[in-house]
Amino acid sequence: MPVIPAVFAMPTLTKGVKDLRENLLDLREKTERLDVSESRRKELLDGVSNFAGKALDKLQEGETAVYSGAGDTNNNTDSKGIRSSPIQDEPLDLDNILDLYGTHIEGRGLRAGHGGHMAYVPSNGVFPAALGDFLADTLCTYAGRAYESPGGVDMNNMLLEWMAEVFGYPEGFQGNLTSGGSAATVIAMATARDSRKGLRARDFHRVVVYVSELTHHCIRKALHTIGLGEAIVRDIPVDSRWKMDVKALETSVKNDVQQDGLIPFAVVATVGTTDVGSVDPVDAIADVAERHGLWLHVDAAYGGFFALCEETRPLFRGVERSDSIIVDPHKGLNVPYGSGVVLVRNGQKLHLSNTAHKQGSYLYHPRIHSGVNDTQVSPCDLSFELSTHFRGPRMWFPLKLFGVETFRSMLTEKLQLVKYFYHIVEDIPGFEVLQEPELSVVAFRYRNPPCGLDANGFNKRLLEEMIQDGGVYLSSTTLKGTFYLRICVLGFRTHIEHVELCLEILQKSLRKLKGCLKLSNESLVKRL
Repeated sequence: MPVIPAVFAMPTLTKGVKDLRENLLDLREKTERLDVSESRRKELLDGVSNFAGKALDKLQEGETAVYSGAGDTNNNTDSKGIRSSPIQDEPLDLDNILDLYGTHIEGRGLRAGHGGHMAYVPSNGVFPAALGDFLADTLCTYAGRAYESPGGVDMNNMLLEWMAEVFGYPEGFQGNLTSGGSAATVIAMATARDSRKGLRARDFHRVVVYVSELTHHCIRKALHTIGLGEAIVRDIPVDSRWKMDVKALETSVKNDVQQDGLIPFAVVATVGTTDVGSVDPVDAIADVAERHGLWLHVDAAYGGFFALCEETRPLFRGVERSDSIIVDPHKGLNVPYGSGVVLVRNGQKLHLSNTAHKQGSYLYHPRIHSGVNDTQVSPCDLSFELSTHFRGPRMWFPLKLFGVETFRSMLTEKLQLVKYFYHIVEDIPGFEVLQEPELSVVAFRYRNPPCGLDANGFNKRLLEEMIQDGGVYLSSTTLKGTFYLRICVLGFRTHIEHVELCLEILQKSLRKLKGCLKLSNESLVKRL
């Protein structure tokens, strides 16, 4: 144990104080285990790096299934699975810790980093983002307030400025790096609520929010979270291309304006619906919003970074007119999950929404109260979060290491991959495709199942058969009562070989399912 130098003249200590000091020295020795030595750091880093490296090698070489089935051992509450090693007083060695993680976490369920992951809105998690997180976490940088990490806040703001430029926002905007699209939506809608002049809690049940049939459900969750759970939500129908019908929107707003007591409040446009990848006509929706004083919020969580691609850039016309926009780097940029962004066109509104309360006196800092002006607004004054992860490095590190052009190429590849899938699957006998993709989603189904079976039930079984194969992982959606299989190509590890494998598994699963149904039907006839 190191000798503690005397830094002041030690007074004569009473026995009680002497005992307390001895106890503190003993606890110091035990606590020092947390301050890991250089050699121990190297040992831990090497162990974790080797473990992760082997898992990544298997993903890259296609030596592991995209989905392994959770089974019973990972989801129960008894002493199985990860719970076989409970949290306890005594430490566990690194090999056992990694074995637990490998067996019960990496080895079960969905491997989101797999190139065959084409369900939901996938992300493979670019490796350098983990290095950015490593720097932020190892040094425990707190970038919530400008005076505590001016460089960290500057990094966050530089990223926000770049994204604001991508979407055409003017100077004077503000934004925040969040945990994802849901948190970003809460911040945006709370800002809209607080920016509406004269709006009081007693009026919330009269507020009207306009969404389309395909608007993501996080909007309703956000309204509930910010106290607008009683607000009226109008589901505006979509047109033949699954975009919000602007004429129907205009009619709905006009009807509400004419009704006494209702407060038309906000409209949500989507750039890249989760179900089918359609893009609402934002520019035309912005016209309606301006005519009727509505807050225009754009959900670009999935589709936002396709603004980097020349062929899809025209789809973003009008986004620059919105009052707020959200986008998820953990989708379009493939950084790890837990990465969202909110931008508000009039930054003062975002700032006021998050600083109307009285701050804690413990936040006093001499620099702030000495007349020295900070040049940057602190992130904690632009969000409901105070103590938060330093999220900038996980996005900044890969962007600096690869450059934006690499991500643009990746996104362009995904657009072309899904077109490739679309053109082939529509030519496979028996299949129908909902529509030609605008972004990187295709919804499709087998329309004539054998034995007079219900088409929805047959396609559900077809999806189950494909997932059971283990080579690819797809999801589904139900549109106007019709069940569709759904492919979303967005992971950076997904390439043409994965799409072709998906097509192969689709046809193989179809043949297998038909064969099983034929045998089952023949067996039934024999019994009769």
